[in-house]
Amino acid sequence: MTSPIKSPSGVKTKAYSYENFQGLDTSRDITSLDTGKQQHLSKMINATCDWRGQMVRDASAKFRKGEFVTKHIKFFGDDETVWIEQTGSGLTLRSDRDHTLVDAHPTSAIVASTVFNQAVQFTSRFRPMYRYNGINFERNQSPSINNMFPAYCASVQRRLAVAGIPGRETQIHFSRVDQDEIFPDDEEDGSTNVLRAGFIDIANLLGSADTITGLGSFEQNRLVAFTADRAIIFKIDPNIDNWLIDDNANINIGCASHNTIVNAGTDLLFCSRSGIHSIKRSEENGILVFSYSMSDKVDILYRELFRSVPNPEEISAVFDQDTAQYHVFFPQDGDFLCKRLTLAMNPEGGEAQPKFSTGDFLNSRCGDFLNGKMVLGTSGGAFEVLKIEDVDDAAITPELDITTPLLWHGSLESTKETNSIILQAAGVGKLIVDAQDDKGRQIGSLVIEVDDTSDDNYFQDVPLSVQYERKWQHRYRAAQYRFRTEGGSGLLRIIGFAITVRT
Repeated sequence: MTSPIKSPSGVKTKAYSYENFQGLDTSRDITSLDTGKQQHLSKMINATCDWRGQMVRDASAKFRKGEFVTKHIKFFGDDETVWIEQTGSGLTLRSDRDHTLVDAHPTSAIVASTVFNQAVQFTSRFRPMYRYNGINFERNQSPSINNMFPAYCASVQRRLAVAGIPGRETQIHFSRVDQDEIFPDDEEDGSTNVLRAGFIDIANLLGSADTITGLGSFEQNRLVAFTADRAIIFKIDPNIDNWLIDDNANINIGCASHNTIVNAGTDLLFCSRSGIHSIKRSEENGILVFSYSMSDKVDILYRELFRSVPNPEEISAVFDQDTAQYHVFFPQDGDFLCKRLTLAMNPEGGEAQPKFSTGDFLNSRCGDFLNGKMVLGTSGGAFEVLKIEDVDDAAITPELDITTPLLWHGSLESTKETNSIILQAAGVGKLIVDAQDDKGRQIGSLVIEVDDTSDDNYFQDVPLSVQYERKWQHRYRAAQYRFRTEGGSGLLRIIGFAITVRT
C-alpha cells in the first residue's frame, strides 16, 4: 500500500498502512502491538492469518453423516470415516457404510485410534480394544490385550504399539510385525524370532514410575513415549534386536492428552499443560532431536483454555496438511460447547512462523485429515471442510470477527484527524468495520461490500486485489478496529488496510 495519498478534494493526507498480519498475540498489552508492517491482532475468531500475512475467513463446511455429539473420528481407506458418537447410554461406533457397534464404551470414556494392518484400531482405558476392517467392528482377539485394556495406541515400523495399561502404566507393548493379535504375553516361551512381539518398560529407563500419557511416531522409525513431564524417543526396527533409545533426545516436556499428538510433515505436534510443542530434528546437525514451544504469543490464552476443560484428556487436535494448520479443540462443560485454537504454519516449508487464531465454528471437538479432506466431529454429527474458495449452497460458512490492538498511526500523544479508510480485500462478503478510541468510546461504523472474484490473487506475485476507500472522518489519539462479516460464502480475505490522516 502506497503512501502518501492525495485525495480528490486536495486535502493532503498520509496513509498509515497495516499488513502482513501475524495472528493473535496475547502476551503483550493491546497498547503495544501497533507494528504496522507485521501487525499482530488482539482478537481473531473464525479466521486465520496465512503464511503470506493475509487474514482469511475459515472455510465453509458441509454436513457429512451422524446426528449426535461426535467425540472421535478417523479416516479409513481413501475416503471412508468411522466415528464415535454419544447415543445416550454410551458411546457407539459407526461407519460411513452404516456399520454399528452400540454402547461399546461408557459416555465418560476417552477413545484413541490409529490405522494399522488395514484396520482402524480403537483403544480406551478399562475397555476392550476394537478394530474396524471395512466390514464390521470386532474385538481384538489377542488373549492378553483382551485382559489389559490399553488407553493409547500408535503404529510404527509395521508394529502396533499400545500403552496406558491399568496396573502396567509404565509399559509399552508391541505386536508382532504385521499382526495386531499377537503381543508379548501371547508369545510362546523361548521365542527367538526377531519379528516377535516385545515390550519396553520406561520405569527401567527413568528410574521412576512415571505413567505414560501418550504415544506418537514420526520419521517412520521413531516412537515417542510421553509422560506428564517428559518424552522418551526410541528407534524402532522390525527386527526387535535393533531397538535403541535415542540418546540424543532432549525432551523435558510432557503430553497432557494423547489425542493431540499429530504428525505435521516430519515434525510431531502435541499439547502439554503449558502450550503447544513440536518435536523435530535439528536442522544444524541432523542428529539432535528436540522440542520447542510454538505458543509463546498466546501463552495466557492457552492456559485459560486448558484450565477450562474439566478433563484435559478430552483435548484433541487435527492437522490440515494442505493449509499447514493445527487445530486444537477444548471441550467445555456440556456436550455442545467447545473452543478452538488454531496454529497456522507455512505450507511451503521453511521456518514455521506460527500464527494463532481462535474459532467457535460448528463447536467442533475432534477431527481427522486424509487425502486433502478434513472432517470435523461436532455436536450434531460429522462435517466435511470444503476448500477455502468453494461455494456450496448446502454448506455453512463461518462469520469472521477480528479486532486489532490500539493503532496509534505513528504518534502516541497527538490527536489525529482521519480522512478515510482504505481496504484491500478479495472474495465475496459484507464486511462491517467498527472502531472505538483509546477510552473505549464508539467512534464510527461502516459497511464494505467485498466482491472481487476476477482472479484468486492467491500468490504474492499476483497483483493486489481491489481497493475499497471510504470516508472515515474522526478525531482520536488511537483507535481499535473491528472487522466482521455478515453473509457471503467461500473465500474472503483481508490483504491489508490503511488509515489516511490529514497532514
